Amino acid sequence: MIRFEGINKSFPDKELFKSITMTIKSGMRVGLVGANGTGKTTMLRMILKEEFPDSGNISVDKGQRLGYLPQDIVSGSEKTILQEVLSAWPEVGELEEEIYTISLEVSSDPHNASLLDKLGHLQQKFEALDGWQLEDRAKKYLSGLGFTPEQFHYTMDTFSGGWRMRVALAGILIKQPDYLLLDEPTNHLDLDATIWLESFLDAWKGGLMMISHDRSFLDRSVNHILELERGNGTLYTGNFTKYLEEKAIRLELQASSFKNQQKKIKDTEQFIDRFRYKNTKSTQVQSRIKMLDKMDKVDAPSVTKISLKVRIPQPDRGPRKVAEFKSAKKYYETVDVYSDLNIGIERGEKIGLVGPNGAGKSTLLKMLAGVESLTEGSLDYGIDVKMAYFAQHQLEILDPEKTIYKTISSISKGWSEQEIRTYLGSFLFTGDTIEKLVKVLSGGEKSRLALARMLVEPSHLLLLDEPTNHLDMVSRDVITNALVHYSGTIVCISHDRHFLNRVTNKTIEILDGNPAIYDGNYDYFIWKKAKNISESIVEPIVVKTESNSEKTSSLGYRERKRMKNKIRRIQGLLKTIETELEKLEKDLGSPSLASDFDKLQGAINTKALKEEEYFRLLEEMETLEKEAGE
Repeated sequence: MIRFEGINKSFPDKELFKSITMTIKSGMRVGLVGANGTGKTTMLRMILKEEFPDSGNISVDKGQRLGYLPQDIVSGSEKTILQEVLSAWPEVGELEEEIYTISLEVSSDPHNASLLDKLGHLQQKFEALDGWQLEDRAKKYLSGLGFTPEQFHYTMDTFSGGWRMRVALAGILIKQPDYLLLDEPTNHLDLDATIWLESFLDAWKGGLMMISHDRSFLDRSVNHILELERGNGTLYTGNFTKYLEEKAIRLELQASSFKNQQKKIKDTEQFIDRFRYKNTKSTQVQSRIKMLDKMDKVDAPSVTKISLKVRIPQPDRGPRKVAEFKSAKKYYETVDVYSDLNIGIERGEKIGLVGPNGAGKSTLLKMLAGVESLTEGSLDYGIDVKMAYFAQHQLEILDPEKTIYKTISSISKGWSEQEIRTYLGSFLFTGDTIEKLVKVLSGGEKSRLALARMLVEPSHLLLLDEPTNHLDMVSRDVITNALVHYSGTIVCISHDRHFLNRVTNKTIEILDGNPAIYDGNYDYFIWKKAKNISESIVEPIVVKTESNSEKTSSLGYRERKRMKNKIRRIQGLLKTIETELEKLEKDLGSPSLASDFDKLQGAINTKALKEEEYFRLLEEMETLEKEAGE
C-alpha cells in the first residue's frame, strides 16, 4: 500500500497540498486529474522520494517495487532497444550469468551435492522471476508499442525522443513492479500502441497511479480517480466518466448546503444586528454570536466556468471537391508507401486517418499539405481552396520573443484589440497572460497558441497531425469544440478517441498503403469493422521438426535447459491461446456484443493480439525444436 498522512506542500506563489491523507491499496488503478499546476507530477515524485513534502509522511509497504515513467525525454545510447529493455531489470541478467557459471562447474563435477543444490536454488529463483521468458516478453512489449522485429536491433540513439519513451515504457513493464507510476504515458503513442497499452493494463494485477488527459484511455484503464483541486485530494471510485457523474452530484449537494448555510448565517447576523443593544435579548444575541464562531463553514462549490464557445473565423462555402488523389504513388528508395492511391475529399467531410504505425497516415497528410510531393500520379485541389497544416513541429514557427498578444495581432489585420483579446480568451489566454513571451510558455500552451494562430485565417481544409497532444483536458475540450463547429473540411490524425468521436464524420483506415473508407466516426469504424469480420477460427498448426544431432551435441547444459523450458512453456501458452481464440470468436458472433461499441472494440483488439502472439510462438517453437534437436 501507499499511504499519504497529512501531506502539506507549498511554493512561494501557491499552496499545493493541504493536509492530504489517503491510502492507495494494492490493485487500485488511480487516474490523477486536475488543472495544470495542481501537483499531479509532484505527487508521483514524492512517492519516489524525488521530492519531499513540507510536512506529513508518504510511506510505501516494505518490499513493494515501483516502476516510474516520467514525461522527460529519454536520452539515447549505443545499446539496441532490445538490450535497453532487458537491462532495465539487471537482477535477472545477473542471476542468469550466475546460473551459467554454476552450470559449468556442475558439468565438471556432476556429483557435487552442494553445487547441485545451489544450481537448483538459483534456477528456482530465476523461474520465479520468469527469467526464461524475459526476452520473449521484451519483444512482445516492443511489438505492442509499435516496433518491428527488425528494429529490435537498432540502437537507441537512432530513434527520436518519443520512440525512446516507448522503449523506456517497455523497460518498466518488463520489471513487473507492484505499482506503476505513469506520467502521461500516451503522449508519445499512436492509436494502436495506446490500445495495446490499454489491453496490457486491463490484465495488470498490480497497483497503478497515472496522469493522463485522454478520457477514453482513463475510462478503460482505471477504477479510481484522484482529483487534485485547491490543495485538496478527493478520491472517487470508478472510471473517468463515473467521476464526472459523481462530481456533478457532489457539487450540487455542496451548492445546496452552501446556499442553506449562507441563508442561516445571514438571518443570524440580522438577528444580532437588530437586538445587539437590547438587554432583554442579550443572552440570545451572545448565544448566536458563539454559534457563528463555532460553525463549520461549508466552502463554496469550486466550479471553474470556462466558455467552450470558441469563435473562430469560418471559411466561405468553397467548392464541393476539396482535393482528390488519382493513381497516386509514393515511395522512398525501396519503401513503397502508396502504389495506387485514389481518394476524393469533399466539402464538409471531417476525416480521421487510422491505421498501424508506418502505414502512411502522416505521409498522406504531408502530401495533402504540399510538404511532400507525389512520386507519380496527381493530386488535384478544388478551385481557390485554402489550406492550413498543423503538426507538432509547427510550434517552431512561433517567435519566442513575441508575446501571445503580438503573435495573433501581427497576422489578424483589421481586428480590434478587443476582438483579439476575445479570440485569445476563447483559447484560454486571458487577462495579463496574453503579455507572456512565447519562450516562457509550456508545451501545451504553445500548442494552443499555434492552433489559435493557424485558425486566424479562414481555411477550407484543415490538416491536423495530433492536434490535442500535450494538451490538458480543458484545452482539449476547447479545441475539440472549436473543430466541431468549424464549417470547413478536416483531415486529421489523433490517438485521442474522444476527439475523433466528437469531431469526425468519416474514417479512413490505411493498411499496407490501401485505404478503407467508413462513413462514420471512430466508434462507428470499430463497430462496422466488427460486423464485417470473418468467422474464422485459428486452427492448430502441426509443426514438423528435423533432428540436428550435430548442433545439439554442441549445445551446453545451460542452452539445452533453456530451450527445453521455453518449448514446454510455449506449448502451454499455445493451448491457452487456442481456447481463448475460440471463445473470442463465439463472443464476436453474439448479437448483444454487436450493439456494444466499447466491448466490440476490446474483443477485436484482444483477438488481433492473441492471433499475432499465437503465430509468433509457433514460429519460435519451431526454431527452438530444430536447435534443440527434438
